[in-house]
Amino acid sequence: MLLERSGRKMVPSAFDDISFNLCTRRKNVIMMSADLSQYVDLYKVTKQLPDQYVEAGMAEQNQVGVAAGLAKTGFIPITSTFASYASRRAFDQMVICMGTSKNTGICLGFTPGISSPAPIHHQSTEDLGMTRAIAHATVVDPMDVTDFAQALDAACDRPGLIYMRGHRGTTPRWLDPQSFKFQFGKTYLLRTGTGVGIISCGHASQWAVEASDILTDEGFEHSLLHVPTLKPVNEDEIIDFCFAHNQIVTVENHQISTGLGGLIAEIVTSIGGGPRITRFGLPNTWAPGGSIKHIRSVFGLDALSLAERIKAVAQ
Repeated sequence: MLLERSGRKMVPSAFDDISFNLCTRRKNVIMMSADLSQYVDLYKVTKQLPDQYVEAGMAEQNQVGVAAGLAKTGFIPITSTFASYASRRAFDQMVICMGTSKNTGICLGFTPGISSPAPIHHQSTEDLGMTRAIAHATVVDPMDVTDFAQALDAACDRPGLIYMRGHRGTTPRWLDPQSFKFQFGKTYLLRTGTGVGIISCGHASQWAVEASDILTDEGFEHSLLHVPTLKPVNEDEIIDFCFAHNQIVTVENHQISTGLGGLIAEIVTSIGGGPRITRFGLPNTWAPGGSIKHIRSVFGLDALSLAERIKAVAQ
């Protein structure tokens, strides 16, 4: 399922191929953009399948409203913009126009969390918590292009609002498309072992694997669980994993409140007892602007720092 280090290849313009292949196979899918098509890698659909593309202009709220209207007529709309705009700016439209409907409506948020080099206004470190609070919504944070492509295809057959973080640009492939099979709610064991149990999602699952590589080389016992679906999630799988360890660490590209760490804490405390949970992510503060490498180092989310922090938890 998890590709070996030598097999993790970079994939250029990932969403361009994903969106084009999806629209080629599903003629009722409509890709949408809010004046950001070139910034989310929407090229082929706009040029080769113009009947399956709608440009909403720099109006994210209107984009979601138009998408909901398209959904009522039998189309499957997929809106795209930066995650900060998709969540904060168009939140009310997601709730009212899509969230209260059984029609399939998919909202993609790109450059999620700290993956944007711009400061606060472009960072979406609260979007998973916001959308997880919407009744009946589906919330997905894919790890890589394999995860993303399969989840987006599956979303086209799922009723209601689906909020999904996206991958754009040249991005690594971490999961083997031949053995990885996305299912809503399912969790994926990427590394098995005793010791500390690590739980991650989205881009942070990449960071967790990088730290896991270091820990593996050092002979430090641990296991790693990838949780792409934050809502709904298979709580039994989470419980089984957590209660098999004395220490759990969550790693997320998000505020440590309301996101993955909050979800795991909610599930464990509903049972009572269980492991101690340590949450790694943004600790109730804004991230600085700069490269993702820089921002990760500031918050101790780079591979080496994560490995050291995980080891410290076990002491």
